Amino acid sequence: MPGNRDNSYWTTAFKFGLIGALAGLLIHLFWGNPATIVYTIVTFFSIGLINGLIEPLFTSPRAIRMRYSLLLILRSVAYFIIIIIATFFSFYFYTKNTGRTFTDFQDPEILAQLQNEYLLANIHGFVFLGMSLLLSFVWQLQSFFGKGVLRNYLTGRFHKPSVEERIFMFLDLNDATTLAEKLGPEKYSLFVTDFFRDLDGAITATKGQVFQYVGDEVVIIWKPEDGLKQGNCLRIYTEAEAIFEGRKTYYEETYGAFPRFKAGLHMGEVTITEIGVSKKEIAYHGDTINTTARICSAVHKLGKRLLISKYLYDKLTTDLNLVDVGEHQFKGKEQHIHLLGLG
Repeated sequence: MPGNRDNSYWTTAFKFGLIGALAGLLIHLFWGNPATIVYTIVTFFSIGLINGLIEPLFTSPRAIRMRYSLLLILRSVAYFIIIIIATFFSFYFYTKNTGRTFTDFQDPEILAQLQNEYLLANIHGFVFLGMSLLLSFVWQLQSFFGKGVLRNYLTGRFHKPSVEERIFMFLDLNDATTLAEKLGPEKYSLFVTDFFRDLDGAITATKGQVFQYVGDEVVIIWKPEDGLKQGNCLRIYTEAEAIFEGRKTYYEETYGAFPRFKAGLHMGEVTITEIGVSKKEIAYHGDTINTTARICSAVHKLGKRLLISKYLYDKLTTDLNLVDVGEHQFKGKEQHIHLLGLG
């Protein structure tokens, strides 16, 4: 498991680097010099790569408990330092290869020549600081919208309804009413907040995306290629159990209670579209969602912790042993749904 996560971090960091390299290339279309384009691309690739490597620090459970304003400042400072260091080393190697020294730049003519031929010689600290703040703000904004949602809004991908296949999981906190009465409104709210924060580690590790939070329930979705890979959509449950087991002492000492949860899983076609005027959101419509909700509601009735439709299970490659609990008919549905369960 840890190896997969490490590979995922490096893959993400490499993607950041490629985006940075592309940005460097595009900038050179407007301010280009064949002799310096490699330096600019390498600089921006390095910035993207290192930012991608440190980004998990700002999305860790400890970091997300910080105030957004503090997290924005820390992230911006980190980005600023990375940009300065990467630019300095690029500048150093450029001057070394061209036979110049830093003292040469005290000469106005040499400095003017350098600024004409080398893009990075024109970018100053205030620009770097602005870039850092912008990058940090975009990442903070993405956490509000959810993974990929901001990009979909900006590209208008779902401005018109689109029918696509998705995997859905409804994950619900057990004994919520009892817990709410025991803890009281404020402490119960903190309990649920901690629950969702810790759960997010499992969601991220299995490439899931939060669709919505409804009270003490969360709806998680995957594209088929992400959810089926390595059994991610099913593995998330055991990942989450491991996370909470590691935090058991904290919950018992803080709340005198330990979170337990049930989940239902299904896969099928849904219509995805933008809805709303004064408040927009990406909405999913279709029978798949209703069926998944029904499956989740049947978990305790069938004496299981998790239920998954056989249609989805047959597409998975997993070593998790599930029990066949047969076909069941749910209210409002004519077809029976074949289910498997985790005891």
